[in-house]
Amino acid sequence: MAREHLVQPITCDIGPKERTRALERFSKGELCILVSARVLNEGLDVPAADIAIMVGGSQGSREYVQRVGRVLRPAQGKRAIVYDLVTRGTFEVRRADKHRRALASG
Repeated sequence: MAREHLVQPITCDIGPKERTRALERFSKGELCILVSARVLNEGLDVPAADIAIMVGGSQGSREYVQRVGRVLRPAQGKRAIVYDLVTRGTFEVRRADKHRRALASG
C-alpha cells in the first residue's frame, strides 16, 4: 500500500531513528499519511492522527483496542474517525462487531 500510493511506511524494517523522524514529520504536518502493519500497535502514540483506516483486522480485541488507541489519543479540539474495513458475509464482520463491543466497554 505504501509503495503503490507513495506513502511513508512505518514497519519493522525501518530503524528507530527513521521511524522517529517520520513520526515527528507527521506530527508537524509535513507528512499527511502513514502506513503501518503492526509497528504502531503498542507503545507508540500518534496524537496527530485524526483518521485511521483499519484493513485486515487484528488478532484479538486487545490488539484492536491498541490499534484504535493510536488515533484516539487526546489533543485540544481533536475529533477522530476510525474506519474498520471488513468484507461483507465473512467472519470479519462478526470479529469487527466483537472488537467494537470491547472498545465500548473499555
